[in-house]
Amino acid sequence: MTEPTRTAGLRGRKAVKPVGERFNIGWVHSYLPAALPPPQYPVDVSGGITSWGMLGNGPDPTCTVRPQGVGDCTFAGRQHYRMAKAACENEIGISWETSDQLVEEYLAYDHNQDIGANIADLLLFWYNAGKILAFAPVDHTSRAAVDSAMQAIHGCYVGVNLTDDADQLFEQHQPWTLNGQPDPNDGHCIVKVKADAGSDTWVTWGAEQPSTLDWTGACLDEAWVIISQDDANATNIDLAQLRADINALGGTGGS
Repeated sequence: MTEPTRTAGLRGRKAVKPVGERFNIGWVHSYLPAALPPPQYPVDVSGGITSWGMLGNGPDPTCTVRPQGVGDCTFAGRQHYRMAKAACENEIGISWETSDQLVEEYLAYDHNQDIGANIADLLLFWYNAGKILAFAPVDHTSRAAVDSAMQAIHGCYVGVNLTDDADQLFEQHQPWTLNGQPDPNDGHCIVKVKADAGSDTWVTWGAEQPSTLDWTGACLDEAWVIISQDDANATNIDLAQLRADINALGGTGGS
């Protein structure tokens, strides 16, 4: 069977904040009464979704605003994350944002400049705008921490630095492998939805893309969870304390 043609999209994740400028907020596990259950491999929170959508993050015939795409990977990732959560939690009847709506929202955030976004700043912006209930970082240097969070909260919203062959491997349906050094100027936002003993799988550019563990270890640069009320109920997260810490950053209360 011939595999469908895939086209690599654009980037749009700005570099993580320098150490002295990073948010004074605890890892997600610090807001929990007990550690999250360890990952039970294989972990799969894709919800069986087969059509993720480019969502404007590259050539996209469904997008009339910018059909050739923009660097809205951070916004596309938010919707991909929501899709995985909804599928895993059997939520139905959700009205998803269209590619045009996401691109317009991204361009409004970027003052029509298409220069990408810093994930931490964007999460705080969404919190203040009432688009998300809360968010918290995950220790991206610990695969177990990332996969436990992915398993419990149905996805992990991450930033990576891509290697030079990322587009070619994606279009050839090949896993991302560490054939070169990650480029800190080639930042991208993707969503982790699967992991097993020897590989990881991410959602990007409308498809699922596997990677080797070596690639993940070298290229994964930051990891976050976006918290809903269902997540808080399921994990017993101290939502009041988490939101208080976010408010101390300049937050005004998400919804």
